[in-house]
Amino acid sequence: MTGPALHLAVEIDGDGAHPAAWRRAAHSPDQLLTPRRVAQVAAVAENAGFTLVTLDDGVLPPGASPDPVGRIGAVERAAFVAASTSTIGIAPVVPVTYAEPFHVSGQLASLDHISAGRAGWVVTEEERPEAARAWGRPLIADAAARARESRDGVEVARALWDSWEDDAVIRSVATSRYLDREAALHRLHGRDLRRQGPGDRATPASGTAGRPGQAGPGSHRTAGRRSRRGP
Repeated sequence: MTGPALHLAVEIDGDGAHPAAWRRAAHSPDQLLTPRRVAQVAAVAENAGFTLVTLDDGVLPPGASPDPVGRIGAVERAAFVAASTSTIGIAPVVPVTYAEPFHVSGQLASLDHISAGRAGWVVTEEERPEAARAWGRPLIADAAARARESRDGVEVARALWDSWEDDAVIRSVATSRYLDREAALHRLHGRDLRRQGPGDRATPASGTAGRPGQAGPGSHRTAGRRSRRGP
């Protein structure tokens, strides 16, 4: 009798969770932010049998002096990892407290196509007031309001991934029509978000750009596969 499969994920940021881990690394500190280093760590995780790697991110720099505070964007690193791996899932951290869900959905859909359906999404919140200033947005100080903003962002992003009807793309040379505008038009509503019109990326290869998961209390994971459609 076989039990359920064991799925393991590992965060591949930096050299470890301890703030001084980088001081004991075999490589020089300047290599920590190189694409080759990220690809090597991802390859080790893939060969070791891990199901998923995650990459942390946020609009504010991590850590504080004298420790390294630089970081390449999680989605950019995830795209590089996708091109240098073949089976492991890749889940960047992408907060939607202040980011526009339209742009986030496009980034993750592109990552899912690049990785042939291996993209995931770790949803976190931007809690510090400096994050709101960095985005140029009003501060969302209340924890419940931030959680609601994240839920709305995930809802709208997922709706954008599925905003193209099966027959929306016509590609008719005879009539010079590329798509049916009526079949592609959707109005998407969250509690505090409004979006009219479809996403600007084809439906992700996995159907929903992987498995979005929200860190912390009230976490949720969703998954789905459906036929590919879109432009």
